[in-house]
Amino acid sequence: MSLGRLIAGELGWALRQVSHPVKLGSAVIVAIGIVVAFGPLTPGLVLSGGWRLVVALLLGMTAGATAHALLQRRRQDHHDDDLRSAVRVVLAATALLLTGSVMVAYLLAAVAGSTDPPAADALDAGLAVDRPLLVGAWLLIVGSLTAVLAARLRLPAALSFLAVGMVVGDDGLDWISLSDPVLVQSLGVGALVIILFEGGLTTDVRHLRRGAAPGVVLATVGVLITAGITALGAMWLLDVPSRAAWLVGAIVASTDAAAVFDLLRRAPLPERLSAVLKIESGANDPVAVLLTVGLLSAWITPPSAAAWVVFGAAQLIGGVAVGVAAGWSGGRLFHHIRDAARGWYPIVGLAIAGATYGVAATLGASGFLATYIAGIVLAIETPRHRASLRSFHTALANGAEVGLFLLLGLLVFPSQLPGIALTALGLVALLVLVGRPLACAVTLAPMGFSARGIAAVSWLGLRGAVPIVLATFAHSAGIPGATTIFHAVFFVVLVSALVQGTTAVPVITALGLATRPSTTDVIADALPISDTGLDVIEVELPDDSRLVGQLLREAMPPPDVLVAAVVRNDRVLLPRGDTRLCPGDLLIVTSADRDHGIAGIEAWVRAQHPRTVAAAPEPTRGPTKT
Repeated sequence: MSLGRLIAGELGWALRQVSHPVKLGSAVIVAIGIVVAFGPLTPGLVLSGGWRLVVALLLGMTAGATAHALLQRRRQDHHDDDLRSAVRVVLAATALLLTGSVMVAYLLAAVAGSTDPPAADALDAGLAVDRPLLVGAWLLIVGSLTAVLAARLRLPAALSFLAVGMVVGDDGLDWISLSDPVLVQSLGVGALVIILFEGGLTTDVRHLRRGAAPGVVLATVGVLITAGITALGAMWLLDVPSRAAWLVGAIVASTDAAAVFDLLRRAPLPERLSAVLKIESGANDPVAVLLTVGLLSAWITPPSAAAWVVFGAAQLIGGVAVGVAAGWSGGRLFHHIRDAARGWYPIVGLAIAGATYGVAATLGASGFLATYIAGIVLAIETPRHRASLRSFHTALANGAEVGLFLLLGLLVFPSQLPGIALTALGLVALLVLVGRPLACAVTLAPMGFSARGIAAVSWLGLRGAVPIVLATFAHSAGIPGATTIFHAVFFVVLVSALVQGTTAVPVITALGLATRPSTTDVIADALPISDTGLDVIEVELPDDSRLVGQLLREAMPPPDVLVAAVVRNDRVLLPRGDTRLCPGDLLIVTSADRDHGIAGIEAWVRAQHPRTVAAAPEPTRGPTKT
């Protein structure tokens, strides 16, 4: 049967279904009744135009009945072929759209009192936000496609968004112009709060024990050493005053948590070095922000040494105090939220991050440090909700990171870069090859770190989102030489991501420090059963767990814990005593201990084979699912 005959046959059948005299008569009476009842009360509706509204209502009701008949016939006919079903759906949708549009148009014309003939001016329903939404969506699509290309070329994906920003900015296609410094600073601060809070949430307590002391020293003393050496280079290479040079050093002194965490997944280090890098990358951001904000605040009138001490103490001590209080209070809040509202947990977590920053800033403390500390404490206080919090905020932080690189591309003027390129590259070389290695050596060597370990920590200290945000601070403050500072920061971030990011794996391998990807960072996700005192918990079995290869009856789970199911290769296995556990198994367990059950399960699953713990570092292999 041809397509035309098929369409005609389906339409004829549908019209026969709705053309019953009683149905048509009822529709006419209803349409006329509506016009008569509401016509006199409707502004602008006159008798000469009432028949149009009657016809429009009749068309709408007939089209609705026809579409319903076509769709119901599709459900009832079990022998439909795909073409006949598709034709019925298209006919139903067309009938509804066309007649619905006519009916709504006549109704609006009647209500608005439109003249006949109609006015020449076309109606416009456009909103001011339409074009920004369209441009933003296209930027994300183009950036995502270029990120895929960058991944195939083994380049950091953030560079693709940097390139997109440069292309569509003022010096490129001129699609987007960011001329409001307050807006730029606000966007940067909001993104940095999200990134720091996520950094706190993803900081493992084991990392705090193993890398807290060297990580914090590197995040404080190391930042000052790096900033000082970079400032000396900036004075000589960029020919700027000492205050501007120190500002450059402070802006580029901190490493980026998101970039470092991503690198450690691709180039895993021994656990102690990995812990130091993770702690440092999260803790040095607030220190760099503190130093930058202090320098900008003291730009006009240099304060006394005592004022600097008071300022630093208030920022650091106050930030820690507010962060601990906010994280603890957030944990208590989560404990009182009903399990039925668990979909709100990530939103409440985001609100806690914003409130922490706002309270700390209002009290004169460091909002950025408080936000980071609050994330750490909240993760410790809410073990039953960590997985949902982390997944949401990790995705949000990745989006913020992408937005910051896009922002950097929009603010950069490529035509002005050649004039500063050589001097800026010299500054980058000084930072990467002198400042960062010296800071790592001075802070880590007294703690027993080897030369190879210091070299690895030095090379994996990537720059990223935070220097971008701090550069916008200087830019929005309108200080002399802000454009030069911004372009220098651009080169630092670009070269760090391009050179250090792409050579991390070869460098770690050459140093003999490459290890297997860590599989012991176990995160158990609780699915609470309301009002029963019972949690259903999902946890994945790491490759190097002591449980791998054991029979379930030999595994000895913690008290009050029962293994309810084992999911392997998308198959659900009912556990028995002779079920042998394999790496990557997803264990579905129940626990009656809602306070400490998750911690006990993670410790049970995380326990490693003695041979794994004592094994020498092995060459890097491809990433495994954890």
